[in-house]
Parts: sequence; structure tokens; C-alpha cells
Amino acid sequence: MIWIAIVGSAVATYLTRSLPFAVAFGGHLPSAARRYLEALPVAIIAALVGPAVVAPAGTLTHGAEPVAAALVVAAVAWRRSLLAGVIIGVLAVALLRLI
Repeated sequence: MIWIAIVGSAVATYLTRSLPFAVAFGGHLPSAARRYLEALPVAIIAALVGPAVVAPAGTLTHGAEPVAAALVVAAVAWRRSLLAGVIIGVLAVALLRLI
């Protein structure tokens, strides 16, 4: 059973790391795959931030994280830049934790 998990993880890692190279070197993707890849960074950020903002019972956590998450959503909606959202989120958490 452990070998299935190891091989599955290796295949998933290989595919996710080799896909950008295949696309960058002239591979054409169908529109559905292109939309999927465009939505992937937002999904990854949401998966990383979600557990810090929402408690297991479904309520918001207390502290700097919910405020920083709201600032990030506003910044990304305003600037349409994930990099700006990440920078604002890191700065917001750091500054709010100092207070």
C-alpha cells in the first residue's frame, strides 16, 4: 500500500513540474486546460490561507489572519495581481501581529 502512495506522489510531482516546460516549449493546450492552469494559483493560495482564516467548526479565527485575508481579497480585486495580494498579505499579517 505504501508503494502505491509513493508511486502516485512521484507521478503527480513529475506531471506538475514538467507541465510548464511542455507548455513553454510550443505545446498547445485546449482552452479547458488553459482555464484550469490560470485558476490554479488562486486555488493554491486559497488552500494555504483557508485553514488560517476558518476554524474547524466553520467560524472565523481571531487575530490578524481574517483581516489580512480581507485586505488580500480587496487588493487582488483592485489590482488584478496575485503578487500584490501576496505582498499585502504578508505585510498585513506582520504589521497586525505587531499591534
